[in-house]
Amino acid sequence: MADFNDIFNELKKGVADIAKREAKEYVKQAQEDGQAFLDNLKIDLELWARQLAEGKMSKADFEFLVKGKKNLAEMKALTQTGIAAARVDRVRTAFVNLAIGSVDKLI
Repeated sequence: MADFNDIFNELKKGVADIAKREAKEYVKQAQEDGQAFLDNLKIDLELWARQLAEGKMSKADFEFLVKGKKNLAEMKALTQTGIAAARVDRVRTAFVNLAIGSVDKLI
């Protein structure tokens, strides 16, 4: 498995890309929300990534656990801007998929 810090740095870059793509006029708010989501997920993500790499967890279980943390992505800053709930959910889902994809790619 790659060093978890490498994975986490990739996630931070991905958050910035998602913010630019999905919340163009609210990039700053989306980045704040994405970083908060990563910070809340970091400890669990590191544990689960290690378990996945060691074969102690299946990919399906890993995805299930990460998707279960979707509600942690509260998107406070984006919600305060007044953008549509569907758009906020699209950004939240993109962050979750980023976490799953980044770990899977680097393991």
